[in-house]
Amino acid sequence: MKFHTSNYTVEIDLQSAKFGLHQNQIAVFEKRLDEIAIQDASFWDICSYRHGVLRYESETLMPVKTIKKKRKVLLVLGNPAILSVKNGMFFYSKSNGTRHGFWKKLAKAGLVKIVRKETRQAEAVVRRKMILEGAASDTNLIGLTTFYSFPTPGADNANHSGAAGVETLFEPFLRKMRQMESQRIVSYPFIDGSIVVFTQKSSLRHFYNITGIKPVYWPIRGRGSDGEVLGKLLTRASPATWHKNRLLQ
Repeated sequence: MKFHTSNYTVEIDLQSAKFGLHQNQIAVFEKRLDEIAIQDASFWDICSYRHGVLRYESETLMPVKTIKKKRKVLLVLGNPAILSVKNGMFFYSKSNGTRHGFWKKLAKAGLVKIVRKETRQAEAVVRRKMILEGAASDTNLIGLTTFYSFPTPGADNANHSGAAGVETLFEPFLRKMRQMESQRIVSYPFIDGSIVVFTQKSSLRHFYNITGIKPVYWPIRGRGSDGEVLGKLLTRASPATWHKNRLLQ
């Protein structure tokens, strides 16, 4: 698994004893996968399910090298959208193909530079290169990942969308999933010395309880979601500190 690239693959054997699933629970899981595919036809382009083994692509994007003079910020989103994973870039576009406002907010916070190209694909290529090379900002290094790695439909009105959809799908072994996802996040070398920012309170709480790391909370929607608010939060925040033994408890 190459953590500094945009996409990586997750494999989960639902028949493994560590999940303790009954056949009826697996049958419900399979049904919900089909429902997701009906809502977003691209789902099976990035996901497969055969003989009880679930494989899917997800996304994480972080600088390859650390630049000491720059502040490190790790932004942890709820979970990826199928559209973004398929196109290899976070917040690739809105569902109607227009530019996503997320990037403008990050620009206001001083975390990225404004990128405007003729197509969303061209913009994604430039953003990816800038983040990997640590050139997205003159003063900050930004890394992007998600708490839940499983991708869901991006539309808010779709069933099984967002982190809530993930929690419904994996409900029979959700506690184990949260443990695994937290382990993945703290395994990224980029987290050392980074200010960790979560965009969902529930995910933040689970991550804190598991790792002992207390992230900054910044909502990407609604009240307090302006990029300038994020910028102010970062000026008051401290880099993450944690003990690796915490996850073994």
